[in-house]
Amino acid sequence: MIADDGRCTYVLPKKKRRCRMLVKSGKLFCGEHAIFDVQNEDRIPCPIDTKHTVLKSELEAHLKRCNARIGAEEWIDPDSNAIKGETRHNEKIDRRPSEEEILEIVEKVWTCYEDFVQSRLVVSQKTHSLVEKFLEENPELGQAKRKHLVQISSIVGHLLENNLLPTEPSTCMFELGAGKAQLAYWIAKAAPEGSYLLMDRSGARNKWDNRALSETPELRMKRLRCSIEHLDLRKVDWLQDAEKLFAVCKHFCGSATDAGIRCLLNASSKGIRFDSALLVPCCHHKSRYDEYIGREFLGNWQLDSLEAFSALRYIASFATNGADLRCSEAREIGQSTWRDRYPPTELGRRAKAILEMGRAEWLRSVGYETTVIEYVPARVSPENLLILAKRSS
Repeated sequence: MIADDGRCTYVLPKKKRRCRMLVKSGKLFCGEHAIFDVQNEDRIPCPIDTKHTVLKSELEAHLKRCNARIGAEEWIDPDSNAIKGETRHNEKIDRRPSEEEILEIVEKVWTCYEDFVQSRLVVSQKTHSLVEKFLEENPELGQAKRKHLVQISSIVGHLLENNLLPTEPSTCMFELGAGKAQLAYWIAKAAPEGSYLLMDRSGARNKWDNRALSETPELRMKRLRCSIEHLDLRKVDWLQDAEKLFAVCKHFCGSATDAGIRCLLNASSKGIRFDSALLVPCCHHKSRYDEYIGREFLGNWQLDSLEAFSALRYIASFATNGADLRCSEAREIGQSTWRDRYPPTELGRRAKAILEMGRAEWLRSVGYETTVIEYVPARVSPENLLILAKRSS
């Protein structure tokens, strides 16, 4: 095969299409897939995480900054919040369920949602005046930036309504998977008197926490670089004087949410007062069966098996991947399947709600009052569910 269009010739096994990355002149593969070139002598799998590759000449420098590396800081305890260490878990989540496995659970998903989840799912979009004012004053913002701010406005509004803003230095807001920390920035704008601890496994440029500290130099805000499954909050000096710990996340991916909840509960069992959390998970298709905390709830609906979970995880992706369109195309060529009875996008939405309800029920079982809330409409984001958990009095 010749890369006559300037694109990588590697065929992605799962997507069954070519990689779309550009290649250098005369090359068949992009940098990431150069390892598959029979003439390759320069690129090797990363020894820390074989899911990515690195140039031999840059290996020493890469090992010092690889996002998959485990640091030596005192607050790192490898795999302490995981069942199977996800960073060491190098195989990708590629198990795609068979059509029979999907067919086995679609009615169970539909029924579980109608008989249990639907009546407990709260639809409530909030706003916060600071974020809304910024949106009004900046009409030129693009759609992508605006939709994130709409989500942030609702999250901060829910925090305010539930008295979960850190209003004094002894109360710490812990953001899991902070990324560029735009959420933490707006929470700190609403509650500048509190303390803030941010955590993310990767580095980021143009971080909003730098902007927050520039605007308010006296703000108490610190960032840790660490994968959530390794974080021991009890050993973080920043929290030694904290009387209460609130937690928040926005679009915390896959099993990271489960590891994050374990991190908070492990800290609570060791003397850190984990009081409440507002969690917005995402990317349910990246969840792992071994790590998922809500398996007892799934068992009540005959969904607690590796095969059923793989199908449930796969169905959840229908809420975001245009499955209804593919279903329409199938009808046009005369194919008829379970998709005619259960609209895929709606089925995916229900699967996501079931997965969040399972997490909420587990938190309820360990002493927290929980609510699953649709905090923005699906047109803003199909990843539109949050779990609100408050310590029972």
